[in-house]
Amino acid sequence: MGGPLLCDHPVLCVVVPLQHPAVDTTGRVHLRAADQWGSGPTSRRLPTDLVAVVREALTLLNATDASAAAGGSTGAGGKASQQGSGAGGGAGGASGPGGVADPEGFLESLSTSQLEALLCDEEALRKAAAQWLQETPAARALEDVRRQNKQLAASNLSLSRSIDEARGHVAIVRSGEYAAMRSMFEDLFNRQRAIIMKMGPDVLMSRLRNEAEETDAASDELLEKFQSGSIGSLEAFVDAYVAAREAFHVVDLKRQAAEHHRMVPDDLLVWSNDAVAAALGHGR
Repeated sequence: MGGPLLCDHPVLCVVVPLQHPAVDTTGRVHLRAADQWGSGPTSRRLPTDLVAVVREALTLLNATDASAAAGGSTGAGGKASQQGSGAGGGAGGASGPGGVADPEGFLESLSTSQLEALLCDEEALRKAAAQWLQETPAARALEDVRRQNKQLAASNLSLSRSIDEARGHVAIVRSGEYAAMRSMFEDLFNRQRAIIMKMGPDVLMSRLRNEAEETDAASDELLEKFQSGSIGSLEAFVDAYVAAREAFHVVDLKRQAAEHHRMVPDDLLVWSNDAVAAALGHGR
């Protein structure tokens, strides 16, 4: 819309100025730290504003570069006790009533010159923050873990000599005794194969079946001779036929027992010495 019409009544507007603790009603800026600078008792306790500024700087530094500060803690810890009256020296000797782990007590224990140096020198501020971080419980726990890992690595490296010696022994065995052991194994394997081919379960079972068939055929032949009149005496036929049938049943029982006790085919170990002797006909 356009500007006010000429017929409108004038209006008075009051704009309230921006209120700030450091700005008075006349618009002048008053810094409480500057007003109190140099006043008060001459003690080591610093103005609150300067402590807050350094604390904020430490907070921002730890938030943006915490990993770098923690990485430099080992180097800063060794040099902290050798620093002079500058900011690094104050950080090295700071152990105020609040303790090093307390950032408020750490900053309160520093002098004005040390805090000014921390604000002007970023490297000194990093060293101070790194030293404060390395005294925290988390940093101590991390240092313990690193120490344990170093010990484990040293113990693992100490085993390398034993591992090399074991490898040497294995190489000697492979180069010297491997050929002889392989030749011995092949000889024993071929011998076992030859024995199984002659006395294996299948071979013995085949011999028992053939022997049972032969004894059965012999008894049948005696019966045919008797029926054809070739054997004149009945008593002679009965004795011979009973003996033939008895031999047949003995061999057949051996065959049935062998088939019943043979659990694994083509395996000679399941046969005892007595079973082998009986199958070969020694007990016939």
